[in-house]
Amino acid sequence: MLELLFLLLPVAAAYGWYMGRRSAAQQQKDQQQQLSEKYVSGLNYLLSDEADKAVDLFIEMIKVDSDTIDTHMALASLFRKRGEVERAIKLHQNILERTSLSQEQHRLAVFELARDFSAVGLLDRAEALYKTIAGKRDIGEKATRELVSIYQSMRDWPSAIQYAERLPADCGMGQQIAQLYCQLGEELPTEKSDQAIKLFKRALRTDPNCVRASIMAGQWYLQREQYQTAIEQLQHVLNQDVNMVSEVIVPLENCYRQLGETSQLQHFLMTAVERGAGASTVISLAELLKQQDLSEDAELLELTQLRRYPSLKGFFHYMDYHLAKAMDQEAKASLVMLQHLVGQQLAVKPKYRCLSCGFAGNVLQWQCPSCKSWGETKPVRGLDGE
Repeated sequence: MLELLFLLLPVAAAYGWYMGRRSAAQQQKDQQQQLSEKYVSGLNYLLSDEADKAVDLFIEMIKVDSDTIDTHMALASLFRKRGEVERAIKLHQNILERTSLSQEQHRLAVFELARDFSAVGLLDRAEALYKTIAGKRDIGEKATRELVSIYQSMRDWPSAIQYAERLPADCGMGQQIAQLYCQLGEELPTEKSDQAIKLFKRALRTDPNCVRASIMAGQWYLQREQYQTAIEQLQHVLNQDVNMVSEVIVPLENCYRQLGETSQLQHFLMTAVERGAGASTVISLAELLKQQDLSEDAELLELTQLRRYPSLKGFFHYMDYHLAKAMDQEAKASLVMLQHLVGQQLAVKPKYRCLSCGFAGNVLQWQCPSCKSWGETKPVRGLDGE
C-alpha cells in the first residue's frame, strides 16, 4: 500500500500542474476575450463620433502599475491642458487608489490632483492637498510655491509670507516676499498704521532693492511730517531703480520745500538727470531753474536732454519756451494747435507697462493684473513715455 502511494504522488503532482496550467490558460483566454470586446467597443464609439466614450473605455483597458503610471500621468496632464479637468481628476484619483505606488509617485499624483482642483477653482481642496506634500522631497518646493500662489489669490498675505519664507533662500523669492510685506503694510487698518513702517523696513531687509518699500516708507514719514527721514527713504529709489525716480519727485519736492532746502533738491535732480531718470525729472529741474530766473539755462537743459532722449512728454513741455517767444499771432496759433495735438496723443498713451507680459495702463500697479508678477510694472520709456 505504501509503495502504491509513492507511485501515485508523481501522478498527482503532474495532474495538479496540468490543471493549474489549464486554469491559467483559460483565465488568460478570458482576459484576452474581454480586452478584445472592449477594444471593438472602443472602435465602434470612435466610428460613431462618440470620442468621449471611446477615450473612457480605452483608459479602463490600461491597468495602472509601475509600467503604465507615466502614461496615465501624461494623459491626465493632457486632459487638464485641454480644459477637460474632470477627466484629469478622475485619472489622478484612480492612480492614488493604487497601493503599489512608490512614495515619489504618490506625491507626484497628489501634486497633479491639486493642480486639477486649482484649475477649476476648488482652491480649498487644492490647498489641503498641497499642504500634505509641502516640504517633502522631490515635489515639496513646487507644492509650497503653489500654496503661495493660492494665498495670494485669496489675498491672505500672512499665509503667503509664511510659506514663501519656507522656501530656500536662493530660490529667488526675495523680491516677491518683500512685495508681500508691502502689500500687508498697505492694507493695515488705520488703527494699526503704526505697524506699517515695521513691515516696510522688513521688506527692505528682505530685498534692499525694493522700490515700493522705499516709496511707502517715505510717504509714511511724510504724513507724519518727518521730512528728513522721508527724504532719506525716497532718495534710495535713485540707486534702486533709476526708471522709478519719476514716482518720487513730487513727495521729494514737498519735503525739501518744507525744510527750505531747494538747493539740495536741485542737486538730487541734477544727479538723476545725469543718470537718465526720464523726462519728468528734466522738467522738474527746468522748472526749479526758472524759479531762480535761469530760464535760458532751463531751456538749454530741456533741449539737450530732448536731443539725447526724444520723448513726446519732453517736447510738449519744451514748446512752452517757443510759445512765450512767438510774436506772430499766426505762428503762435499754429504752435498752440501743435502742442494741443501732442497733448492729446500723450493723453491716450499708457503711462505704465509690465516688463514681463506687456500689460499697459495709466495706474502703477505693483502686481500686474495680467501675469500676476510683482514689481515688474514700470513707467513707459522712450518716445511715448519718459
